[in-house]
Amino acid sequence: MEHHEGDAYAASIPAARSPTRRRLLSLLARLPVAAVAPVSPPARSIEDTGAGIPDTIPDLFAAFETLLARHEAALWRCDRLEAFLLAELDHPCVQLPRPAGAPARYAADTETIARHVPPGRRRYRLQQVLLRRQQRWIRGAYACGLTKTQKQEAALDAAVREAAAALLATPATTLAGVRTKILVLLASQEPGGAFCDASPWGELRRILADLARLSACA
Repeated sequence: MEHHEGDAYAASIPAARSPTRRRLLSLLARLPVAAVAPVSPPARSIEDTGAGIPDTIPDLFAAFETLLARHEAALWRCDRLEAFLLAELDHPCVQLPRPAGAPARYAADTETIARHVPPGRRRYRLQQVLLRRQQRWIRGAYACGLTKTQKQEAALDAAVREAAAALLATPATTLAGVRTKILVLLASQEPGGAFCDASPWGELRRILADLARLSACA
């Protein structure tokens, strides 16, 4: 796995990075002011459904947001422990040989070293240095609690996605419920800010804004 200088450390860490909560708050901030209530939807009302069917979307959204907050806290703990470990140890990667003036490149696995460095003492030495750094990092991660925290973060990330899937699979019985489902879809599945205007994410954002305006006028 080859990386350039600025990507070497981030790419060497296996923990996933989910921007869902920040994206959720960003989406809410873009809605019309009159339509932006607290992050959780208003309490459901049987009368509001138009068919006498209780709307379960608000409860599902509350569970989704609670998990998002817990996941964000776990990510913060991972970042703090990773920063501490990085201050104590070398990066778990090695710099590859490069021609004069070429940008720095790094390898985080022995296969990448083998692809870029001919057989011989230099390749062997780089592979051994990498293995020692990786082993030190693994021991350090376990000792400072990073390994355990990363497992907790991964479990919470999976729980967030399961909560989102459960909400999206539940039929909405109110206009607010439809709006919430689109909000959760964007927050959990949009690839990132660079794609916010691409199809179908741009159209979904405009539909969400339309629903928010209709809800504010209702």
